[in-house]
Amino acid sequence: MIGNKFENLGGGNTDKVKNTNTNTEDISDIELDPVAESETSMSYLGAKLEKAKNREGQFVPKKEQYKDYITDKFSAELQQKIAISFEQGDPILIEGGTSIGKTTTVKKMCAELGWEAHYANLNGATDVEDLMGRYIPNSNKSKADDPEYIFADGKVTQGLRQEEDRTKVIILDELNAAAPNILIRLHEVLDALERGSDVVLSEDASEAVDVNKDKTKIIALMNPPGKGYFGREPLDPAQLRRWVYQKEVTDLPDETFSISTDALFSLAPKIEKVSKDLFLNTPEQSLALEQLAEIEGIEEITAKYKEFHKAAKEMIKVRQLAEDQPQPFAYDDRMEPKRIRDFVLRFYNGDINETFQRALKYYYANKLETDEDRNKIEELIRNVACTQKKTESKRKGLDRKKETEDKQELIDEIKKVKGDIPDWLLEGLDEEIEIPKVAKIEGELGEQLDRAREIMGEREFMGPNEIKKAFGIEIPESEIPPIPFSVQELKKAKELNQFLVLRIDTTQDGQSLTMLKMHEILSEDFSKKGAGDVLYSTTGWKEKESFFTDDTPTIQWALSSKELIPNSTIKNYLEQSLEIAEYLEKEVFPSIEMPDEYKVAILELKDKKEELVKLIETGDKSKYEGELSKLKINQLTRQSPVETLYDILIYFQNNDERLLENKYAWTSAATSDGDRVYVGGFGSDGASVDRRSDDNSHSDLGVVFSRNF
Repeated sequence: MIGNKFENLGGGNTDKVKNTNTNTEDISDIELDPVAESETSMSYLGAKLEKAKNREGQFVPKKEQYKDYITDKFSAELQQKIAISFEQGDPILIEGGTSIGKTTTVKKMCAELGWEAHYANLNGATDVEDLMGRYIPNSNKSKADDPEYIFADGKVTQGLRQEEDRTKVIILDELNAAAPNILIRLHEVLDALERGSDVVLSEDASEAVDVNKDKTKIIALMNPPGKGYFGREPLDPAQLRRWVYQKEVTDLPDETFSISTDALFSLAPKIEKVSKDLFLNTPEQSLALEQLAEIEGIEEITAKYKEFHKAAKEMIKVRQLAEDQPQPFAYDDRMEPKRIRDFVLRFYNGDINETFQRALKYYYANKLETDEDRNKIEELIRNVACTQKKTESKRKGLDRKKETEDKQELIDEIKKVKGDIPDWLLEGLDEEIEIPKVAKIEGELGEQLDRAREIMGEREFMGPNEIKKAFGIEIPESEIPPIPFSVQELKKAKELNQFLVLRIDTTQDGQSLTMLKMHEILSEDFSKKGAGDVLYSTTGWKEKESFFTDDTPTIQWALSSKELIPNSTIKNYLEQSLEIAEYLEKEVFPSIEMPDEYKVAILELKDKKEELVKLIETGDKSKYEGELSKLKINQLTRQSPVETLYDILIYFQNNDERLLENKYAWTSAATSDGDRVYVGGFGSDGASVDRRSDDNSHSDLGVVFSRNF
């Protein structure tokens, strides 16, 4: 029997009209914060750098010095360029005008990363000893046998010496104002870093300093030669080849000046959101060298790259490109291919065309100053593409093996349900295509949370902060799982009036977050703010049921409907399950690839439908209740009672809006005597928890759809 509270509501279906507006916004239209920080790393437009374990010391810039730094599109892209070369271990040279923020940007990044910054200005007053070191009087001499002079490291040597848990950046300013002997000495340093060998300090009795480009990063800065910059001479292209040369603007863009000024006067945010298109995908693991040959289309795209390189090199030679740039450069036959290869190894995201073209823009287009020249080279870059289909990343580790095992388990499940596997279901399950087909939302955890909140909106995003507000529980970052949904899936969920919720299973002091515990920890808060009761009743038959006293939510992200799905009321439990299948096919996955687990569940339901109808007609609850509980579609898409209560409470605590105020969700759980549990009617007198037989129906009893993958 339905409880008294439910019976008093009367009949009639009062479901809200579903929002049928479609969202055709492309993924590239999404705007995000360009810089993201986690406990151990920083991400600059997707280019990720690990923080130093030891972030203290006199050479580590202080964050507060850069509190007025404005990150707009221009400075965000500059930070990404620097981060890419730092990640690759390549020395980077940035040429640009005064006051565009070159030095400040590098030091600001060092402050965020906890990296040491060893700065040297290479103007005419600087000599080799300033960089490498010299002997100085020993100011600490206290005994007769103490040396009169000791060797003091120069700025470059300080940055080269390895120290545990530290990362160092050598900043060489005004590179093209340096004396020739300084440039020659720096070439020796660059070559040693590239080889991973020693730098021999001829300045200190030929001491050999062991160097490592993972521990030492080198960046050089310079103004354009000529163009009003006194004493800046063009570098020899043979010298330039050692650097990843990046040509920046001479004057700060007008838009950047405007945004920065507005931000300084609190008229605009200090961090401007930028298009998702600008972000680089940084996988957790690089490709192994031998895996390059496994990428489909690699032969074709490499052949096209060789043609592109020759064409670009010829255009520079005959001055069809960079005609007016005072700093001459060349596309080097040895360095450029190696850098392109290394970029693909590090940033391959499953699409070889996209990855290769990003590399070409970074190493070829970014050497050019004018938009006209960049457009010319980018037109050639678009032709460097293979015609074969896109493949997923073949990375080392257990992921690929696990996906294969998962697919085989799915096929085995289908065979249990139906001996002959239909062609439509096998589509997408073959061994050559990895699942899932829709890429999950990218980025580190902080980036994922920000991106999901941006898509869903503040009211429909229930994450760690919302959990704290609702239940007073703080979640350590290490315990927050990644969001398992794609941008497309989140957009579709938003359209279907769903919200994204992180569910947890324990209180702050480690107790199980059961239905009873939620009532206990929130009752006083509800009373103080005049919100009534949490639960309509906590006594009676429920006290003996595990779903009420023992069950907790599973720690995971879920998409949950804010209201009953259409056509799910005035139907028995099996009929509701059929409505769930139709909802999956027509509403949730009409244009997005349906996960195979749901395909299996729908196939199983359709295969067992007639058998279950006959069982229900017998009226023998002991026969049909167990079969309905085992249906995968109910296990995958219906909330458990504790999940239903968790969801309506967290939503109410954060939005002051009661979900299921006049409706009831039939859950996946059954009582010990075979009835099905429902939760809802969340008014001022608290949410009702009661039961009803699977063969019954009611005008206010339906399905709240929930999914966690």
